[in-house]
Amino acid sequence: MTNHAHVLECIHADPSARLRDIADDVGITERTAAVIVKDLEQAGYLTKSRDGRRNRYEVHGELPLRHARHRHRTVGDLIRFLESGETPSASVPR
Repeated sequence: MTNHAHVLECIHADPSARLRDIADDVGITERTAAVIVKDLEQAGYLTKSRDGRRNRYEVHGELPLRHARHRHRTVGDLIRFLESGETPSASVPR
């Protein structure tokens, strides 16, 4: 999975997470986390608002994924998959 997907999952689990915490959870730098959050906001998958001194995020799980192969799936589907801990079946080489 991409870091973008992992950041979405992290924010879904804790909408008031700090960028530092998101970066630590995903295993990326704080700067990279900030860039990914901005990408996700610009794509419409997240909305950021202020809650006192902290940011609060809202994940828009109803939106379709943007890749043509996965447009039939939503952001919510992706998050549920990541949270389930399931692993896709491996292809058997011939």
